[in-house]
Amino acid sequence: MPLLKPDKNLKTFMKHRLIGSDENPEFLCAVLHGIQDAVLLHDTKGNVLSYNAKLLSLLGIEEEQMSEMGSFFDFSADDINSQAGMKFFADAVEGRDQVFTWQIKRPSDNYILDAEVFLTRIKYGRKWTVLATIKDITDKKRIEQELVNSEKRYRQLVEYSPDGIVIHRDGVIKYINPAGARIFGGAAEDILGCEVLDFFPEENRQSISDRLKKLYQEEASMPVAEAKMLRRDGRVAHVEFAAIPFSMDGRSAVQVVIRDITQKKIQEEYIRYLALHDTLTGLPNRDLLADRISLAVERRKRDRKKLAVIYIDLDGFKPVNDTLGHAAGDIALKMIAGRLNEAIRKSDTAARIGGDEFVVLLEAVSEMAEIETIAKRVLDAINEELVIDKTVFHIGASMGISIYPDNSRDHFKLMAMADRAMYTAKNGGKNRFIFSGG
Repeated sequence: MPLLKPDKNLKTFMKHRLIGSDENPEFLCAVLHGIQDAVLLHDTKGNVLSYNAKLLSLLGIEEEQMSEMGSFFDFSADDINSQAGMKFFADAVEGRDQVFTWQIKRPSDNYILDAEVFLTRIKYGRKWTVLATIKDITDKKRIEQELVNSEKRYRQLVEYSPDGIVIHRDGVIKYINPAGARIFGGAAEDILGCEVLDFFPEENRQSISDRLKKLYQEEASMPVAEAKMLRRDGRVAHVEFAAIPFSMDGRSAVQVVIRDITQKKIQEEYIRYLALHDTLTGLPNRDLLADRISLAVERRKRDRKKLAVIYIDLDGFKPVNDTLGHAAGDIALKMIAGRLNEAIRKSDTAARIGGDEFVVLLEAVSEMAEIETIAKRVLDAINEELVIDKTVFHIGASMGISIYPDNSRDHFKLMAMADRAMYTAKNGGKNRFIFSGG
């Protein structure tokens, strides 16, 4: 089994056994050695007649070892490969060219190579032979498998991601993972094909539409943003999302990672509520009251109406704690807070600023008589008897009232003047109200 090379022996071999006296063996050898793939020449029974140096390199063996490989099928990795190879070889002998993938066991280390084989029948002189070219595609197959595995891993990552992943093209949803379907409030099949804008409130659709245009036209990624979303089940969800454009099937598309932050928003609102409200009664606390008085002053500057601040300190509250304990005192404070809210208008604010002290802000009053009417209603509400654990208590209130702009145009001074007026009322007989400066 000679290696294809332009020496005297090969010339004689090829001249007498393959190609006839009129052929040029040196030229044939040069052509076969110039091919980058391994080359084998066989008789029609599959016996190897010759080969090029690339085959030795592919198999990792020397010429001496090659002499032990008598048949084309000796290269097969296993019996199944061998049987398939026999069929392809038989078809090639019949004159039908064959291209197929095959597995070769490398004799040097038994490593399995993936190969692409081309078989064609050629006639030299009076004899038919089969020419095989073998291309090592092991690395190609490995890369292809890695791509398949990578795609599989990516799909698993997407399918099992706790975040929603949505792909849309031209504003139409083309893909949504299970987490995304849960965020959107429906089954995936009900969401696919829907317009992205359908899931946003009407007042937000223009801004979302502008973002979509930027994504598609400028192919610029969108940083994390927050929005309200209309779910399929009718509920409103708060979401944060980021979007990035990419090419899908040769066309522009957008991948969106979306997360439901509704519970986070609820918690944030609750934290803000706690920061601005009295935890016992639920009334605004001192900070929120100060902010509302400040804003009310600015409004009164525009409409030229009055506002009033009523500072309230309860009279006779101590016996509730002394008789039934602090738990009963808490109950009493919550009952009084409820009465204050019922006594004032919806536009007004009742706040607890500490202990048994409350403040009422009266918004947009036109005359003193209106302030007196509401102040009397507040005092009467507090004076109603309290029944706690079948024990009756009578609570009173000393109340001081300051008025914008009559007493001051500064909201801090209005609070201070109402506070001083309250002490004047308490020192002058309790359970009454007086105006600052009165």
